[in-house]
Amino acid sequence: MSPPHASATQAPEGEPSKGPDGSEWIAPSRQPSPFVLLCGVGFLGRLSYEMARTPLTPLYARHLGAPVQLVGLIVAAVTLTGVVVKLPSGALSDLFGFRRLMMLGAVVKASGPFLYLAALSWPVLLVVRLYHGLATALYAPPASALVAKVYPRERGHRLGLYNASENAGVVLGPILGGVVLSLTAADFSLAFVVCGAIGILALGVMLRVPRDRFTDAPTPEERAPQRGDGRAAARATLGPQLRQLAAGVREIVADRQIRLVSLVEAMLWVGIGSVQAYLPLYALTVHIPTWQIGLLAGAQGVASVWSRPAMGRRSDRLGSRRPLIVAGSLLCIGSLILIPRASSFGALLALSVVFGAGTGIVTPSTMAMIGDLTTAGRYGSAMGVFGSLWDSGHAGGPIAFGFLLVAVGYRTSWLIMALVMALALVAFLLGTGGKRVLPRPAPSTAP
Repeated sequence: MSPPHASATQAPEGEPSKGPDGSEWIAPSRQPSPFVLLCGVGFLGRLSYEMARTPLTPLYARHLGAPVQLVGLIVAAVTLTGVVVKLPSGALSDLFGFRRLMMLGAVVKASGPFLYLAALSWPVLLVVRLYHGLATALYAPPASALVAKVYPRERGHRLGLYNASENAGVVLGPILGGVVLSLTAADFSLAFVVCGAIGILALGVMLRVPRDRFTDAPTPEERAPQRGDGRAAARATLGPQLRQLAAGVREIVADRQIRLVSLVEAMLWVGIGSVQAYLPLYALTVHIPTWQIGLLAGAQGVASVWSRPAMGRRSDRLGSRRPLIVAGSLLCIGSLILIPRASSFGALLALSVVFGAGTGIVTPSTMAMIGDLTTAGRYGSAMGVFGSLWDSGHAGGPIAFGFLLVAVGYRTSWLIMALVMALALVAFLLGTGGKRVLPRPAPSTAP
């Protein structure tokens, strides 16, 4: 018999996914599949979140008089929250259950956009952005960990599908933001109300994600089996549980290969963050209309959505995640070098597509590789560490780019971003050695 909350196993191809004890991960009665609901929350949450991120935040920050070198900081403030919160969020989800942390994140998705209405100066906007960052900081690590746990044999494919659902929101968010601004003569208040309405829908879908043995907290007996009353056992073992949690985080952080995979993703997001924050402003300098600026960000997301599921499945079938990580990184590096040399909408659109395709190739493989390297019971901690390093790059990219822009201009600034990504890729290749063979999943326990 498999132990409770051990790593999930997968049924033979063509049969439903199985949980740790061989039963299906299904919703009660006639509700949609939990995985479909999870993808729905990811889509709606990202649609709201990314509409606020770009083009609304950089344009609104300039509207409020923010210095150009601080626009990157304001855009990246949501990610700074993630740097601090994602690691404990992921670790705590291992102890208290995935759903509880995901629900807190969904509440922020619903409430955060309405606070922009009170941001009448750029310092207040900065504070609102820091709060809004809790939406993904609390939600993302448990959600990714849940998928990685339940689908070990299809980990890359399922993470690719889940990330594609999120990136569908990344696609439509900037487009919707640009269209709303164009149709309302830059009425930022209305745009943020639309963001909030979508966030409320995301919370509504999250409420339908079932509470079960996969999403809920492990029982005290499962965490530390012992005789006596369950509540007394929970109180008696809370200290050891927290020490065990800290030990798990240290174990993940100490893993050299996990650090290197996370480094590649972090540096990828250095580039993504710089593009999200400053491509809208660069496009204005070459006289691109506002609605077309939204399309640039949307095209990047379309390419990412299109490539993620296929590339995730491909990485499952290869004996190594590394080739796709390298290929996608090179596409992104080349795009960053060429973007500031483009001056037409068509050229910027093409480069946005290539850049988005590159990110869609890299991320499913890096996330799946983290899952490959992680032992059962540590998925939340691993995704928390991964998410914190990812967000370090996502936050640092726009901030560094803003100060570089003032000093050396767009071309040299994006060239430096590309070189940083290239150095991280070299470190990853040298540090992960030769071809990595994916771990063989445990056999299904299904009858």
